[in-house]
Amino acid sequence: MNPDKVKELLFSAGYPKWRCEQTEKAVYSGGFSSFSQIKVLPSEIRELLDSKLAVLSFEPVKVFSSQKGDSHKAALKLKDKRIIETALLYRDLRRWSVCLSTQAGCPVRCSFCYSGKEGLKRNLSWEEIADQALFWKSYLKDNNLGEIQSVVYMGMGEPFLNYENTAASIKVINDKLGIGKRHISISTCGHIPGIRRFAKDFPQINLAISLHSARNEERDKLVPMNVRYPLEQLSKAVRDYIDSAKRKVFIEYIMIAGLNDKSSDAGKLAEWIKNTHENKYFTVNLIAYNETGKSYKASPVEKMQNFQKLLLIRGIEATIRKSLGSEIKGACGQLALEK
Repeated sequence: MNPDKVKELLFSAGYPKWRCEQTEKAVYSGGFSSFSQIKVLPSEIRELLDSKLAVLSFEPVKVFSSQKGDSHKAALKLKDKRIIETALLYRDLRRWSVCLSTQAGCPVRCSFCYSGKEGLKRNLSWEEIADQALFWKSYLKDNNLGEIQSVVYMGMGEPFLNYENTAASIKVINDKLGIGKRHISISTCGHIPGIRRFAKDFPQINLAISLHSARNEERDKLVPMNVRYPLEQLSKAVRDYIDSAKRKVFIEYIMIAGLNDKSSDAGKLAEWIKNTHENKYFTVNLIAYNETGKSYKASPVEKMQNFQKLLLIRGIEATIRKSLGSEIKGACGQLALEK
């Protein structure tokens, strides 16, 4: 929802400022998907708003749900008819994590990720990004499923290549939807200018680095952005970020059988972390590769456990992330521009 458009419409109709504030507060706190649902507003205001504006900046097309009901994926049609995807993943005690997309498509084209298959179509506006969280808030309320616990910018797109809109959406999600800063995470493939800007603008927001390999020659193929911002430069940017924000950094590591899951790969990752900063500032999240139509295969559980053990021995916190959403193609790397 764009509050400025609501204000403009209500002001032009002669309504006072407090009616605009009442409408805005009701939408964000109540999780309403249409103005007609806001019963605290007079019927004439509801009718006026519904006739001229929509709460959401897109049209929900379909929601896909896993059999267990612990993951959901929504296809959303934008005003230009493009369809993006966003995910909702269960955490615990009726609390959920929302995975947001920041671009329609992705220009980075990581080899293991489906989001960049068709390249970048366009950036999403701050409203289209924040409205994904608003949509899921409404969905949870309507289905009596619980509440949003956290928001992660780990869907389609590279957030720092759409920095202005990403930053504006963070402020809305924090200020209007009430999600605490430490419950918001941004994942980047390693866009160094974005990391440096982010450290100044959002020191309390979590930063995750999609690393996937600590060897330049291998990472060049997995994450093409590495050609422009190689591991040595990324290490310095992360070091400066930690010195500035004094925050832990999360390392995302997709594990692909025979490619980046060897014992030597664990050693290289540990070495990269050691050369970047103290171990205490890092948590490595090991993620099994999810099917995206490539010839890759997920690393066996035993391989992942051994990789984790080698990191733990070196004093690096490492977890094997539970994979949610693969059943509905809503897991890491699977969100796409669907036709």
